[in-house]
Amino acid sequence: MTVIELDSVHVLYGSSLALDIEHLEIGAGERVFVLGHSGSGKTTLARLIKGRLRPSSGTVRVLGRDPASARDRRRRQRRVAMIDQEYFLVPRLTAVENVLQGALGRVPPWMSFFGIYPRTEWIEAESVLAEVELDGLGHRRVETLSGGQKQRTAIARALMQQADIILADEPVSALDPELAEDALELLVACVARREVTLLVDLHQPELARRYATRFLGLAQGRLVYDGSPEGFTDEIAELVYRGRPSDEATGSDLASPRPPLDVQETSHVDVETGLATANPRSDIRLVGD
Repeated sequence: MTVIELDSVHVLYGSSLALDIEHLEIGAGERVFVLGHSGSGKTTLARLIKGRLRPSSGTVRVLGRDPASARDRRRRQRRVAMIDQEYFLVPRLTAVENVLQGALGRVPPWMSFFGIYPRTEWIEAESVLAEVELDGLGHRRVETLSGGQKQRTAIARALMQQADIILADEPVSALDPELAEDALELLVACVARREVTLLVDLHQPELARRYATRFLGLAQGRLVYDGSPEGFTDEIAELVYRGRPSDEATGSDLASPRPPLDVQETSHVDVETGLATANPRSDIRLVGD
């Protein structure tokens, strides 16, 4: 079953193309690792799927609906969890209180406003902390935790959300290599137990190769590889990370190159929802169309 689908999606920041994806489908239960250097469009793709950003043009469907639509937004947002690169934990709160924030989508707003959660949610939060190997640390304020412990707290909060899709945007970039490998292994194991869909933005192909069922390669906002980790050769890596195709980088897994966009600078922010829409265009076109 397809849980994420993008069609003719363009995202523009100013006059710059941030993302250009003709078509992409991701099925339930896949572990997809999105590779590319900084600025390649990985975070923009995650923000689209989460519903934090509207495309300039095209269609994004997550679990059958537009993720940025205002209708029933709170319930739909609960079904897609996101682990941000900066974690966005609340330093003055304890680890378990941060994890409980993952239950906001199913707890009445007035209760969460006062920090009141049902006993069942407290039990679940403590259980998830134990699952990410933070058993006994729930009472510690986040500001006293190590970097690796903060990262595991962020993972626990995402798991607490009981989502159908988990997005992780460079989740191990702040960790040393050994901790990064441990954290990814833990995240993948927790997701596998729940049989949910996982998308991870990452720089390191060799690390991703150990855990992914599928690779997406982005270069300058365009999808240039969509295939198995085994098919991600050194030549394709050169295309993804340096934007230069090798003579040997050919095959059905490589996306066809697309002509540049003819764009003009515009901008728009929906004042009602606060959602960003970079350069909304009804007349966007490809040069040569």
